[in-house]
Amino acid sequence: MNLDRPSAAKSIAPLAPPEWTMTVQQDGLQFTADIKRSGVPMFSLSLACPEGDESSARQALADKARFWIADYLKKSPPRGER
Repeated sequence: MNLDRPSAAKSIAPLAPPEWTMTVQQDGLQFTADIKRSGVPMFSLSLACPEGDESSARQALADKARFWIADYLKKSPPRGER
């Protein structure tokens, strides 16, 4: 999913540019998000959700990812200027 949908409408985190995507895998009560930029793996996040509610876990992971991306983009030079 793109990180600007579907949970972004409820998020206080800044929207991520469209080249950032997230996939979520569930293993029992553990949810792991793999975040990619233009198809290149950048980082992973994980959380345990006692209710096993994928929608809540996905929203929480997307919010965390958006904050990480915003911080990363502030600290990194624009692409092509490295």
